[in-house]
Order: sequence, then C-alpha cells, then structure tokens
Amino acid sequence: MSVAATAGLAFGTAGAPDPLIGAVVLAVAAVSLGYVAAKETRDALRTDGFRVTRTDLGNAAAVAVAAPVTYTLSVTVGAGPVVASALVGLCAHLLTETYGAPAYCGSFVGMATPAAGADLGAVVAAALAAAAVFVLAKHAFNGFGGKLGTTAFVGCLSVAAFGGLAPGTGPVPEPTVAAGLVAAAALGAVATYLLSVRLDHGPVVGSAVVGLVAGVVCPPLFAAGDAVAAVAFCASFAGMATPERIPGLGPMLLAGGVAGIVFVGATPYFVGFGGKLGTIAFTACLVTAGVLSLGRHVAPVGGDAVTG
Repeated sequence: MSVAATAGLAFGTAGAPDPLIGAVVLAVAAVSLGYVAAKETRDALRTDGFRVTRTDLGNAAAVAVAAPVTYTLSVTVGAGPVVASALVGLCAHLLTETYGAPAYCGSFVGMATPAAGADLGAVVAAALAAAAVFVLAKHAFNGFGGKLGTTAFVGCLSVAAFGGLAPGTGPVPEPTVAAGLVAAAALGAVATYLLSVRLDHGPVVGSAVVGLVAGVVCPPLFAAGDAVAAVAFCASFAGMATPERIPGLGPMLLAGGVAGIVFVGATPYFVGFGGKLGTIAFTACLVTAGVLSLGRHVAPVGGDAVTG
C-alpha cells in the first residue's frame, strides 16, 4: 500500500485544487501516525509479566479455526469474503463472547482469495502465524479499531514471505467512484460506532452487522457494489475503536473518512490478502488519534497566544 498513491488519488486525480494541500495533510498524517505508534509501542514494552495463559491458547485456537471456516464459506460456498467474515464473526460472538474477537480476527485471515494465490493450506498457515501474533500483541494497541485485521495481515505477510501467497493487483477507482467510497467509509464507521457504543452491542457485533448488511445490499444496488461493501466493512473496523481511543461521532466520522481515502489509494495493492481492510482501518485510527492528541497539545498554546 503506497502513501504516494494515496496522495495522488486524494489530491491529484480526485481534483483537489493545490498539491501543496495534499503534502501538508500527508505530513500531518505521518506525524500523527508516528506519534501514536511510538507512544503505544513504548507503553506495550513497559508492560510487565508477559506470560501465555490458558485464555491465550483458547484465543489462538479461535483464530486458527475461524480462518479456514471463513475461506471455505467465502470461496467454496461462494458467499464472498465480506459476507463470510461478517457471518463467522457474528456467529462466533453469539456462541461465545469470550472468543468472539479472536475468531473475528481469524475470519479476516480467511478473507484471502485466489487473487492472491490463496488456497486452504495457505490460509491455515497464515492463521497459525496470526494466532501467534494475536497472543504476542495482547498488550499493544488495545482499543484501536483495525488491530485484529492488522494481526491477520501480518499472518498473511508471513506466509507470503515463503511464497505461499502473492498479492494481486487491481485498478484505481475513477474520481467519482472514489468520492463515493470515501463517503461510504465515513458512514460505515459511524454506523458501527453507534451499534457498538451507543446501543451497547459491542464492537464485534457492530462491525459484523454493518459488514453483513453492506455485503448483501450493496453489490446488487450499486455499479461498484463490491467495492462499496468492502470499504464499508473496512471502515466498520475503525468503528470498533473504543471511546477512549476515538472519542465521539465527530472523530469517528474523521476516522472513517481517512479509512476511505487510504482504501482508495491502496486499491491496486495487496489484492486478495486477508487483513488488508483491517490494516487500513488501523492506520486511519492511529492517524485520527494522533491528530486529536496533537491538537490537544497545540490548542493551549494557541489559546495562551490569543489571551496574551
């Protein structure tokens, strides 16, 4: 996924008036992302007493099992990756809330498709790698939307490093379609946040419901329906963030919009990789949290200057 490609689509071909604006926005995004990533990594390294528990083993098993189930439902049955992942995540949560989140993570691995050379064996291998990452990262970046998908993406990358997966490529959306995708992402993130936080259904249910509705309704309704369903599902992962990380509807609308922009820029890259959508959402949440945090640091300075 290319930052340069994102910049070109968001501020070049999509018709923004001044490339300088794009450069400034990208600089702010990069600083914000780096600031939050460094802080969270530092805090995770300070965590004492890491050990593998029985719950960790159950979590790892849930990741490993959900991936091939999702892949089978998506590819063999023909439900498609969005509907398959949403169904597995929702069913897993209803069966056991304890292991709903790790099963949802595994379902993102299972979203890998033959476009990336994925078969059942590659998915199982990626799921095992993701299961290990899930346990190792249990103290890091908690509460950020997209963490589960990023974990799945790391699992797929691990298999790709040994030739088990090869990312496909895709076309760049037209500017009009790109604008629609960004709007759909913003709505998907907010809808998930409302279901998860305001209606208290929790992040897995909130995201899975948005993904399931988008996956069923959007493909027959829109010319670019598959892309709309994918970007709404992608943004739903941002909507899984806790209020401590993304506080309120306004910031969540921003996170969804950022996810949409990154989705458009990343469209040609890593096609068919499980966890790609979650990684996009994770990036959007880090950028949004960083912007909010930096804003809180800058605002008092501006206030002092104004009041003299």
